[in-house]
Amino acid sequence: MNSYYPLALLLARQEQAALSQHLAHSALPTAPTLPDGKLQLRRRWLALRGRAATCLLRIAWAIEPLGH
Repeated sequence: MNSYYPLALLLARQEQAALSQHLAHSALPTAPTLPDGKLQLRRRWLALRGRAATCLLRIAWAIEPLGH
């Protein structure tokens, strides 16, 4: 155990407390929600964006000169 362990433990507990408090607010009746249609569309958009980014990176790697 090093000298940073108690500090790391304290920070982890604070982060967990903040996260659980945030999650507790998401269960309130007035919490914002996305309709199922918009959620499905958002998932499709994020998937398409990820595939496009991967494709563009592969193209960039293919045309990148080998001798930097």
